[in-house]
Amino acid sequence: MSESFFGDPEYYARCAKAYDAMIGSKVYNKVFWGTDPRQYSIFAAQAIASGKGPLLEVAVGTAQATATLHVASARTTTLVDMSGPMLKLAGESIATAAGGTLPDRITLECRDMLAPPGDRRYETILGLGLLHLVPDVTATVRELGRQLEDHGKLFLASLVRGSARSNAYLALLKAHGDIARIRSGTELFDEARASGLGSVTLARRGAMAYVEISR
Repeated sequence: MSESFFGDPEYYARCAKAYDAMIGSKVYNKVFWGTDPRQYSIFAAQAIASGKGPLLEVAVGTAQATATLHVASARTTTLVDMSGPMLKLAGESIATAAGGTLPDRITLECRDMLAPPGDRRYETILGLGLLHLVPDVTATVRELGRQLEDHGKLFLASLVRGSARSNAYLALLKAHGDIARIRSGTELFDEARASGLGSVTLARRGAMAYVEISR
């Protein structure tokens, strides 16, 4: 299995700065998803604080919600995205938050998140705004699980069905090919649990679902 389901990385390359502004907008998140960008950061903070070992953030994008959190952390961290321009913005954001230089313990890798080099394993894997982009949640969770240490945890988020406005916008994104599937929170939970990776919990805030899987 590969990350080809994300479509053309060049699309994200062209829209990197616009995407960065959009996902950080309180108005956009409240109007369309019934959420607040701070909720993404809170979830990410929980993931980063869940352990002390190696951490992997997949589909990191521009690190809008996590840049300052990675700087404040002492963990060895790998940030992965298939879009070079978005990853460049992520690195710049983290370097700025760190006072001008990217910390040595943080590595940026432009690659397929499901094809790590070597046999690397991580105590924690974080993926914000991820699972609505994948056609097969069960298979994706299993593949990410192969990179997880024993007793490690996955923290994954996804857009799900919510208000009438959220659902209409999800349908528009699906028709445009920007998301892979529209799921309810229950469907997302069932698909994550079907991976057999470990215990699953799911919390919802508006049309965003936050999934934790403990191995």
